[in-house]
Amino acid sequence: MKRLHTGAWMLVITGLLFGAYPGSTHAVEVTSLKDMGFDAHFGRYAPKGDCTLQPQFVMDASGFAFEINGKPVKTTTFEYAASYGGNFYEGISVWFFPFKTSAGYPILMTFNSGETKGVVTIDAQDEGWKGGPPLSPVNAALVKGSPYARCK
Repeated sequence: MKRLHTGAWMLVITGLLFGAYPGSTHAVEVTSLKDMGFDAHFGRYAPKGDCTLQPQFVMDASGFAFEINGKPVKTTTFEYAASYGGNFYEGISVWFFPFKTSAGYPILMTFNSGETKGVVTIDAQDEGWKGGPPLSPVNAALVKGSPYARCK
């Protein structure tokens, strides 16, 4: 059996504490994914796994690095949505908010989206809805490129 590292245990404990409040979703601010148990998701992703297409992103121990129209965008602080699936969620999906603005979290990244291993979706969250703030060009491109898969 694989042993969880200290960082992963802290996320589990935080998720359990936050999950005790029904109907609430909590995100944990992180600056690294090192030793947090997400190594299976590390890699380069592109629309439908075709690395000739843009946008692309890399998930690694340092976090997320995006490439949109050949321009790099790196996140240094992002949110792991520890309890996004609810109190008793036991599926394989994992959620991140790669960017935070004064309006909240503009986009949501879902790894193993729809309980399908290897599928990553990026959806509008706190921007891009009717009557709300529009998605920035970067976030609109990321949403439009969805779904993503690891490069083939």
